[in-house]
Amino acid sequence: MRKFCLTIFLMTWIFSCQSEIKEITNMKDLFNYLSEAHSKTLVIFDVDMVLVQPSDPAFQMANMKRFSSIAKRIMKEVPSEKQITFLSLMTLSSCPILIDDHMPQYLEQIIEKKIPMMAMTANLTGEFNTIRCMEKWRVASLQRLGIHFSRSAPYQSSLVFDHLPSYRGYYSTYLEGILFVNGTQVSKGEALLSFFEKANFYPHQVVFIDDREDNLKSVEVSLQKFHPSIKYVGLHFLGAQGYPSKQISEEEFESKWQKLADEAKQLH
Repeated sequence: MRKFCLTIFLMTWIFSCQSEIKEITNMKDLFNYLSEAHSKTLVIFDVDMVLVQPSDPAFQMANMKRFSSIAKRIMKEVPSEKQITFLSLMTLSSCPILIDDHMPQYLEQIIEKKIPMMAMTANLTGEFNTIRCMEKWRVASLQRLGIHFSRSAPYQSSLVFDHLPSYRGYYSTYLEGILFVNGTQVSKGEALLSFFEKANFYPHQVVFIDDREDNLKSVEVSLQKFHPSIKYVGLHFLGAQGYPSKQISEEEFESKWQKLADEAKQLH
């Protein structure tokens, strides 16, 4: 019995050593976790509030924290199934800007090290509001800012994950080095495993940068179930909170959030 318990303890200890989640506030800190990265490492970036954010200060993290009680109240008024619509409208509300102006240079350093790299976002796919194809819009908006994931992606062709649940009649897709999860019907962990299988790409290590800890945990759990030998580093990026956003009035903040909430409720 003691031998069995020792075996379980050792397995648990080894298993836990393969996975960690850390906070970072600056993209420079990412390179501390890439010192041993190689061609079998996969670096994955979330997009919103990690790479980019809306240029409108009302939808930047600093003001969202400043007026958090208003933001929470208005979000409670939006039905749960419409909240992804609200967030998508927020994404489209103004031109995206880089959270860190040096981001294209940081990505170039990763490319030069020949480390596979891609993005993964909950952004919707297909037609939405005035946009004919959300994934193409997102790819183009990032490229205008100097971010090109296709250059370092582990898989070059586009993919449609029609075996996963659809949302609004559209599926999760992969395009130009970006995995579009398409809302919250599918978790990021589930989408990533489907990508590995379709792309026939199986890394030895995954480094995932996201501003939401639940997404980091989702990927951690999925990788542990899929193959516990994959080393996982989840980096909880808080840099958007330190962005020097222009301060706006409470009235302006509430007005813009309420307008988006009303629009989200009306969209089908």
